[in-house]
Amino acid sequence: MKIGIVGDIHEDIVALKGAFKIFEQEGCNEIICLGDIVGFKVNTYRYLDTRNAHECIAMVRANCAAVVIGNNDLYQLKKLPDFNGGFDFPPDWYQRDYYERKALSNDRVFLYEDVQLNALMTAEDRSWMDSLPAFITREYDTLRILFSHFAFPDLQGVKAYFPKLSEEFLPHLGFMRQQNCTMGFSGHMHFEGVSICTETGMSRNGFGSYSLHEGLQWLFGPCTARCQFNNGIMILDTQSLQLQAIPLARRIMQETTDSDRDPRLSEIRVSAAHE
Repeated sequence: MKIGIVGDIHEDIVALKGAFKIFEQEGCNEIICLGDIVGFKVNTYRYLDTRNAHECIAMVRANCAAVVIGNNDLYQLKKLPDFNGGFDFPPDWYQRDYYERKALSNDRVFLYEDVQLNALMTAEDRSWMDSLPAFITREYDTLRILFSHFAFPDLQGVKAYFPKLSEEFLPHLGFMRQQNCTMGFSGHMHFEGVSICTETGMSRNGFGSYSLHEGLQWLFGPCTARCQFNNGIMILDTQSLQLQAIPLARRIMQETTDSDRDPRLSEIRVSAAHE
C-alpha cells in the first residue's frame, strides 16, 4: 500500500494541486495531511496572489483519509492547543492583546499576528478545522503509524523553539511507543528531504528514496508550500518500507506549459537537505 503524506500547505493551492497530481501518478492508495493547511506569513511566502485557504481546505477534505491540526491552523481558529508543549496558556489567551501575550510568553510560543494574514475561510471551513485531532494512529499491513504536526509534548507545534539534538525527541519516541506505534510522521520544521530520528540518533537526508527498518523511528518531512526551503512531499510503501521524499518545485516546473512558464523558473535547483 502506498501512503501519500502532505503537510505545511499554508494556503498554497498551486503547490497542493501539484502534490495531489504526483500522488495520483505514483498510485497512492491513501493520503494523510500533517496540518498547517492555512496560515500565510508575509515574510516567508511569495504567492500572495494565489493563496487560497478555502480551496486548500476543500481539496484536503476531498482527498485525504485523515488530517491533523497544526499550530497555524489553531491560531486562525483562535483555539488553544490540546498539547501545550509545557507553556500554560491562560483560558483567555486570545482575548489578551498582542503585547500582553508577548510579555507573558517571553517568546516561548508563536504569536503570529505580527507577520501573518487572516485566512479567508467559510464558517463550514472553520467548523471542520475545529474538529481535527492533534494526532492520529493508523494501521497498514504490519505497521501502526502515528501522524502528528510535530513532536510530543508539542504535538501541534505551538512553541517557538525548534529542537536540534536527537535526545530532545526521545519524549516523542516514548509517546509513539505508548500509542503502540513503531513509526511516526510529522512536518512543521520545513526541512528539505526527510529527517529520520531513532533512539540512537538522527539523520537529515535530502530528497530521494530511502529504505526504512522495522524498529522505532520518527520521520519529519518537507513543507508543501513554496517557502525559503525547497518544498516537497513524501510517499511511503508500507510493504517494502521504501520512503520517497519528492521535491515539488522541479516536478511542477516540468509540468508547466511553455506558454505559462516563467523563464526565472529555469533557475530553480533542488539543493541538499537544510542543516
